[in-house]
Amino acid sequence: MKNKLLLLSVTLLATCALSACQKANSKDSSVKKVAVSQKVDRSLYRNFYEIFTSSFADSNHDGEGDLNGVTQHLDYLNTGKSNSTTDLKVQGLWMTPIFASPSYHGYDVTNYEKINPKFGTMADFENLIAQAKKRGIAVILDMPFNHTATDNVWFQKALAGDKKYVAYYNWSDTAKEGYSLASNGKYYESEFDKSMPDLNLANPEVKKEIAKITKFWLDKGVSGFRLDAVGFYFSNDDKKTTAFTKWLTDTVKKQNPKAYLVGEVFSTASAIDDIYPSGIDSLFDFPNALQSSSSPINSALVLGEGSLFGQQIEAWDQEIHADNPKAIDAPFLSNHDTDRSATLLSSLSMQKMAAQTYLLMPGNPFIYYGEELGLTGSGIDQNKRLPMPWNAAGTDSPKADISVPGATEIATTDGGSVAQQEANPNSLLNWYKKILRVKAKYPEIATDRLKNISVSEESLSVINYGKDLTIINNFSDTENVTMKLPKSVVGTKITDQLSISSSQAKLTDGKLTIPAYSTVILKKNKFSLGTLKMKM
Repeated sequence: MKNKLLLLSVTLLATCALSACQKANSKDSSVKKVAVSQKVDRSLYRNFYEIFTSSFADSNHDGEGDLNGVTQHLDYLNTGKSNSTTDLKVQGLWMTPIFASPSYHGYDVTNYEKINPKFGTMADFENLIAQAKKRGIAVILDMPFNHTATDNVWFQKALAGDKKYVAYYNWSDTAKEGYSLASNGKYYESEFDKSMPDLNLANPEVKKEIAKITKFWLDKGVSGFRLDAVGFYFSNDDKKTTAFTKWLTDTVKKQNPKAYLVGEVFSTASAIDDIYPSGIDSLFDFPNALQSSSSPINSALVLGEGSLFGQQIEAWDQEIHADNPKAIDAPFLSNHDTDRSATLLSSLSMQKMAAQTYLLMPGNPFIYYGEELGLTGSGIDQNKRLPMPWNAAGTDSPKADISVPGATEIATTDGGSVAQQEANPNSLLNWYKKILRVKAKYPEIATDRLKNISVSEESLSVINYGKDLTIINNFSDTENVTMKLPKSVVGTKITDQLSISSSQAKLTDGKLTIPAYSTVILKKNKFSLGTLKMKM
């Protein structure tokens, strides 16, 4: 959901600026937490791909993205065949709202159990789910439970004086900030826009409606939900927000224990941290996204501060697991509310380095559609949601004036359309494919806890994943670095590397030489000399 306030630059564990989805209270930094790992259902770990449904793929050539268009392009995400060389190899799909709505973006819902006709029919959706499951793709739906549309029948009945539905919303007899004047002479809470009246989430009847909605879609075969505007559920009251999020998480888990929930708290590290005790699976890692110029990944990419990156990523991993031992981080570069990563990063090499950095972080990374092409977009929201370019002819691509009316930019990419980049072995798209195939060899990248290894080489991040794996990044875009591996590094043998240049890393007599802008994966050698002697 669109942020209302400017998110200022911050470091990961320092205070971020306030933004749309949370107004954070300060926390007592003197209280030290201890992260405790607990086993998490491994089926919840996936590489996700976000689509703005209107702009992804147009099957009937009416200019609007639709459900059948998504279905027709599922093989682009994952063919379901392990030996396929053509797909991205993502296993999760987040679809922005597909429900009945009067707006182009769909975050003001008139009916949560009906498909927006511009996207197709319920039969089209059921087919999409069936085809996604065949390919091992879990679909999660975007749920704006913070507010409805003014056209929603609940709000219309409230305006007509039906006491049951009056209690579904928050009212005031006098004008105040965040409230809009209704036709009944009263003011209703509408923090985002006057077309989006906020629900009274403390009302048990509203909770029943929400539980009914989540069960409806889980029964349709969806694998979970992205929760919009979590930080605004109870503005300025983190305790109530956390309590409601816990209720919602518990409700969905009772309906389907394997359902996955990821929430949006577009705010400070502290505010995000406050919500993790709810037990929600994931909260988006906004402090490490590109929209904050001083985020760890930005500092690493732009300033070459790899060592600091390692320290901050470990600290965040420890922090969220102290609040929720089963937490699954959700890193991303950009999304439908932020300037696109290709706009923020100055070169193709930097985009490639950014990709391997966040895709190899623990948890569930979220790729924003077109990010793997270097799709640009900034400024107003429509510019961040421009159509996906499938081929040079524009076939299957929605039309911007229909899918995102009011857009002021024309989409460009760093390397052309999907078809053009598929044909170029050095394209950003093929780099994304390579990264995800490397990652697939090491499930511990997603699941295991981190241990940062301090080194004197500023451009390097050296991080142990569990007991057997080490990932080393060189964030210098110009200099090869040679260092003696610290004794605390658990990986002993180079098993994979991602070098943006043609240079390759070398490990000789405990000394690692790593090229500029590259990543090395070290795995513990299980067959040590001691092991061989025992076998003999």
